[in-house]
Amino acid sequence: MLIPLGTDRPLRRATRVNSALILANIAVFVADLFLSATAPDQRSELYQSLWLDPRALTLHGFFTYQFLHGGFIHLIGNMIFLYVFGPNVEDRFGRIGYLAFYLLGGVGAGLAHALFVPNPVVGASGSIAAVTGAYLVLFPKTYIRTLLFFIVIGVFNIPAPWLIGFAIAKDLFLQGFGGGRGVAHLAHLGGYGFGVSVALFLLATRILERESYDLFSIGKQLHRRRSFKRLAKSGAEPWSPSPDRPPRISKSRRREHELDAKTIETRTKVSRLHASGDFESAARAYADLLDAHPELAMHRRIQLDVANQLFKDGDHTHAATAYTLFLDRNPDDPETPRVKLMLGLLYARYLDQPEQAAELLRDAEKNVRMEEERSLAQSLLQDLEDGSGSA
Repeated sequence: MLIPLGTDRPLRRATRVNSALILANIAVFVADLFLSATAPDQRSELYQSLWLDPRALTLHGFFTYQFLHGGFIHLIGNMIFLYVFGPNVEDRFGRIGYLAFYLLGGVGAGLAHALFVPNPVVGASGSIAAVTGAYLVLFPKTYIRTLLFFIVIGVFNIPAPWLIGFAIAKDLFLQGFGGGRGVAHLAHLGGYGFGVSVALFLLATRILERESYDLFSIGKQLHRRRSFKRLAKSGAEPWSPSPDRPPRISKSRRREHELDAKTIETRTKVSRLHASGDFESAARAYADLLDAHPELAMHRRIQLDVANQLFKDGDHTHAATAYTLFLDRNPDDPETPRVKLMLGLLYARYLDQPEQAAELLRDAEKNVRMEEERSLAQSLLQDLEDGSGSA
């Protein structure tokens, strides 16, 4: 038996929706126990009106069945998996997006069950399978702290693909042998399929911001390596010009080729440290990278986080460079007004560049959303005016 206890993926903000879903499932279960003890006939009638019955489908049933459970073990098993895998997926999807994904994942799982199995189904397993499938796509490089009961008993760090892959394989195996003990294995498989498919679609369309180590990015890197190997095996030299035409290599590709192995290794190190949540070490590594390559920017999220960390650490020169590179590459980003405010503050108070500071702060004053940030921009502009007579 494998019981997940937690992951090594840090959270960027507190979990709200996932905790509310766990509480909702527990509350419904407690209410069900109360009705079973006080009004068993009414409880049975209500329960059957809320489960998902393939022989009498209702629209509400596709949603309400997700919050019903057949017993304490059923409930606690589901809630453990939701507690472990849900927070990171909510962190990536956002709270509203995660809630919609969770409920629709349950609908997809219910459809998979209803299409092939005539028996009624209850439980959050399908919804949680969707969450787990999305976790597999978004965080394939993470480890799951797992309590193992099999010959030996202990807590081990198991790669996420192994643990989730084992769960999928178990459902496939049991479904292939006709299911077992009233478990809706097809609902689980439908949930996994929904979660994997939706997560890959969101990454492919860039609706969801990609990371260096999500399954989509890893797949693209693998495809590039295979293409290069095929070219090499055929005797071609992909970076050499053909004899009858000059090379046509983009500026970004040319810069990439010019990077030495140490620089590429450092850039990879920054991404890895950022993914692990060690922003301080990532910022220090990126500062070293900037010393060698002042125009080298990271992925949008990494660039912003390391710039903020450099500012927090008091490394004002590197922070200003990092913020400037972010603005150069993301001029229309939602975070641009706030970045201009931070860069204007650096120029005004630490780097003695009042003209650049004033230009950035005026723009930030017009576009920042929070009143506190607008007040800060106005205050800094006033300081510049008091110090130089104009801003």
